[in-house]
Amino acid sequence: MGKATTTAKVLGAGAKLAVKYGPQAKIAWDNGGKQAGAAAAKRAKSVTARRKAMKQAATVKDGSILKVAPGGTTAYVVFTGNQPIATYPPSNLPFEVLLAHADLARRVRAPRA
Repeated sequence: MGKATTTAKVLGAGAKLAVKYGPQAKIAWDNGGKQAGAAAAKRAKSVTARRKAMKQAATVKDGSILKVAPGGTTAYVVFTGNQPIATYPPSNLPFEVLLAHADLARRVRAPRA
């Protein structure tokens, strides 16, 4: 009989809290939760693009990658020597535009395959 009473009290208290703070919790989720989810998805796409770029750079002679941010989105340019050969994720912008203000000394060398 003691457990049933305790469970009922806990459920009752939980219901009171849900009624009292439920609207604030929804507002907090709408303001921050969705943005946090979108930011996490964006970061995951960036990590995937970097992995693909590094994989391709490891297969070419003197391969390296450079992180650029055209229009506020992250992209990785793959180089063979000093020649850009690909962009991850694929971009419609020409390499001249992507690399216009980039510091080529910041390229990261790919590990040998």
